[in-house]
Amino acid sequence: HGHDAEHAAEDSHGHDKDSHGHDAEHAAEKRQLDSHEHGVSVLKIAIESQNVQMELESPANDIVGFEHAPENDKQKADIEHALSLLRKTNGVFIPSSEANCKTNENSAEFEIDEGQSETHSGFHVVWKMTCSNPNKLTSLETTFFKLFPKAEEIEVEIISASGQKAIEWESNMKEIKLPTSIK
Repeated sequence: HGHDAEHAAEDSHGHDKDSHGHDAEHAAEKRQLDSHEHGVSVLKIAIESQNVQMELESPANDIVGFEHAPENDKQKADIEHALSLLRKTNGVFIPSSEANCKTNENSAEFEIDEGQSETHSGFHVVWKMTCSNPNKLTSLETTFFKLFPKAEEIEVEIISASGQKAIEWESNMKEIKLPTSIK
C-alpha cells in the first residue's frame, strides 16, 4: 500500500512545489510547530531514584540536513553515521561526573512519519543510566551542537520526584545546570 500512496502523493504536487512552494511549507510549518520545529530538538530526562533515562527527539533536518526518507546511498550513509554517533554511550550528553552515571542501554533510530501533507523524519534516541549519586547530577554537558551544527536548540524537560522543569539549551551553551532539588 505504501508504494501507491507514495506515487499518488508525488504526482499531486510534483517536485516543483518542494523547491518553490515556500508559502505552503510555512503554513504547514506553523500548523506543525507544536510537534515539530526546525532547529529544535527535545530532550526528556526522567530521574527516578538512581535510574535516569534520557530521551532525545530531533528533527532529521537538524541531524542530517534533510527531512525525507533517504533517497540515495550518501543519505543512507549520513543516517547511519548519525546513528553511530548517537549510539556512543558516553558521547552526546555527559552528566556531571560526581553523579557517577553509567549507561546501561542506548538505542538510536531514524523514524519517518508520513504526514498528510509532508513527510517528517527524525532521530529518536534513548539512554538508560544508573547514577549512584543522582543528587549530584547538577549539570549536563553536550557535544550535540558540535556534532550536528544545524541544531539550534534543545528543549530539555526534566521530570523527577520534585516535579517538572523545562530548560532551553541554546547551541552556544556547552552545558546546562540541572535543578539540584532533584531527589
